[in-house]
Amino acid sequence: MYNIPNMEGNSSLKRFLANIYGYTFFNALMWLSPVYAVFMQSNGVSDIGISVLLMLWSGAIIVTQFPLTWLARKFGAKNVLFAGQVLKIVAFILWIIWPCFVGFAIGMILWGMHGAIYDAISEDVLYDEVQARTHSNVYAKILGRRRNIASAAKALSAAGSLLMFFGYEVITAATVVCLALSMLFLMRMQLIEEYVGIGQNVSLGAQIKTGLATFRQTPVLIALLALCVMVTNFSYLNDYLSLIGVDIGLRPEFIGIVPFFMLCCQVAGQGVAHRFYNARWAWLYSLVIVSGALFIVFAVYYNIWGLIALGAAYMLCSIVKIVTYAHFQDRTPSRHRMEVLSLYSMTDQATYMLVSLIIGLGSLFGSWRYSVLILGCMLGLVGIWATTCIRRYRQHRYTTQTPPTPGAVVRADGIDVI
Repeated sequence: MYNIPNMEGNSSLKRFLANIYGYTFFNALMWLSPVYAVFMQSNGVSDIGISVLLMLWSGAIIVTQFPLTWLARKFGAKNVLFAGQVLKIVAFILWIIWPCFVGFAIGMILWGMHGAIYDAISEDVLYDEVQARTHSNVYAKILGRRRNIASAAKALSAAGSLLMFFGYEVITAATVVCLALSMLFLMRMQLIEEYVGIGQNVSLGAQIKTGLATFRQTPVLIALLALCVMVTNFSYLNDYLSLIGVDIGLRPEFIGIVPFFMLCCQVAGQGVAHRFYNARWAWLYSLVIVSGALFIVFAVYYNIWGLIALGAAYMLCSIVKIVTYAHFQDRTPSRHRMEVLSLYSMTDQATYMLVSLIIGLGSLFGSWRYSVLILGCMLGLVGIWATTCIRRYRQHRYTTQTPPTPGAVVRADGIDVI
C-alpha cells in the first residue's frame, strides 16, 4: 500500500471520511425500515413467510457475493457501489408496484445483491483508504463512528412509522430520495486504492481459492470470524423489532419506538467500543454471556419495560462486534481483503439464514418471545464456547508495499493471544 505525506494525507482522509459518512448516512436512512414487514403482512405474507423472505435476502448475498467482488476487481469498487444503490432503489419501487409475495421476493433478492456489495466492497474500501491516508491506528475508532452514523440514520428512520398516515407510497418515495443522495456522495468520493485489480482478468475460482488459502494460513482469522459472526447474528433482532413491538401491545403507528430505542443503545456501545480494543478477551467473552442472559430476561418479562434488558444486551454486543471486527480487519492482508471479506459476508449471511429460520420457527409457538428466548440461550453458549475453546493462535502479519497481485499469499509469523 502506498502512503502519502502526513499533511496531505490528513486533508485527504477528512475529505474521504466526509463522503463515506454521507454515503453511509443516507444509505441507512431508510424510512421503510420500521414498516416494511408490516406492509408485507398487510399484503398477505405470513409470519413464517417474513422469515422466508429474509432468508431469500441472505441467500442472494451468498450467491452473488463473489461475482460482485469479481466485478469490483474488473470495473472498480466505486462503480459497483454506485450500481448497488440502483439495485436497492429498484427493489423498493417494485414492492409498491407489485405488492405480493413474488414481488417482495424479487425485491429482497435485489436488496440482497446490494447487501453483498455493501458488506464486502464498502468495508474493503473503508479500511484500505484509511490506511492509505494515515499512519495512525485509527480504524477501530472510524469504524465505530461510521456505524454510529449508520445507527443514527436508522434511529431517525424509526420515524417512518409516523409516515404511515400518508401511505406506503410516500414512505417509499422518501426512501428513494435518500438513496439518491447517497449516490451523490459516492460520486464525490476519490479513492487512492481504486487502481487495485481494475481490468485484471482474475477468475471467480481463483478468488475463492485465494480467500480460502488466506484463512487456512491464518487460523486467527477463523476464530475471529466465528466469534464476530455468531455474536452479530444471534443478537440481531432488527428485522423483527417492529413485529415484536406489536406483539407486546404497541399500536402500529408507534412501533418505531422499539427500533429507535435499540439503536440508541447500539450507538452507545459503538461510541465507546474502540476503548476496548486492547481489553482482555476474557472480558469480551463475559459480555457475550451477560448479553445472552439479558435476552432471556426480556423473553421472560416480554413487555415494554423488558426492552431495557434487551437494550442493554444490544449495547454490550455492539462493543464486542466492533472490537472483534476491527481485530479481524487488522489481521487481513490488504491484497486479499476483498476476497476475505466476501467469505466473511457469505458466512455471516448463511448464519443469518439459520437465525431467521430459528426465529420463524420460534414464532410458531404463538409469540416472538420464544424466538428471543432461543437466541438468548445461543448467545450464552457462544460466550461459553469462546471462554473455553479459543486458545492461542498464530498471527500472520502482511506487507503490501507493492501493488497487490490476486492469487499470491505473503505471510510472516508472530504470536497473538485472543
